[in-house]
Amino acid sequence: MSLPVYLTSTEVKLTVDLTDGAGNAINANTAQYRVRDQDDVELVALTAVPDFIAGDPQAVITIPAIKNVVGSANTREIRSVELICVTDDFTVSINKSYAIELSTPLVTGVNSFQSYDQALLTALDMPKTDAWDSASEDEKVAALIDARRHIIQLNFNLLNSNVNFGQDSLQYVPEGSYESSYVARNSLFIFNGNLEILKADQFVKLPDRFKKSLRLAQVAEADHILGGNTMDSKRQGGIIEERIGESAQKYRDTKPIELPVCRRALSYLSYYVSFAKRVGRAG
Repeated sequence: MSLPVYLTSTEVKLTVDLTDGAGNAINANTAQYRVRDQDDVELVALTAVPDFIAGDPQAVITIPAIKNVVGSANTREIRSVELICVTDDFTVSINKSYAIELSTPLVTGVNSFQSYDQALLTALDMPKTDAWDSASEDEKVAALIDARRHIIQLNFNLLNSNVNFGQDSLQYVPEGSYESSYVARNSLFIFNGNLEILKADQFVKLPDRFKKSLRLAQVAEADHILGGNTMDSKRQGGIIEERIGESAQKYRDTKPIELPVCRRALSYLSYYVSFAKRVGRAG
């Protein structure tokens, strides 16, 4: 990651060099700072930098732990610190940002279909995941989060009855009903094919067989995102034949169907996916 990352609810101390964009020293008479989050909400109003003396080459800013708490709906957040320095001739603003995150940035049912340790276990049963295997933990976590975003673009079969279906079937409906704006209050199961509308406590009630398929698909898509299965990417680009000798390539005449996930990820979900709705490749 390009940004420094700190655990939620911890104090963060920043040492900011007083230099402009060209690296020239700024001889500041005063220095003040403010802190905002990723939604531009001000968490710390404009405040004088403690113990700052005119001409200091650096400003030391301490953001208290209470201002570095990740909200209940998030797993990560951004803190943006704006340092405003006043000199004899001008006022200059210096911006520094950092991220705060939960100790486990993957939360099942929120931004992932499985924990990080579960993903490692899932990958053990999957051959040819070279890109995944060689990636760092941060890269794997980011790819898993992105993979979930791709998968939830798919439309899954509507679950509306558990008659004659066991708990290992996608057609099985857990007890109780989930409310959303998509369907009526008295519906048996308010899933409507859209994983994105499920809350974490609703997601865990999905059939185990379906959740296992989602975990496999998530790792497969993460491997694809990290650079695995280059042939699949070439097929998406229209290549239907490639010869190494003489470096020849053959393209199909028609545009291939665009899907939000790679072929391997889709193979794990094919039993459950409905193509009744149009889908497009993730950006």
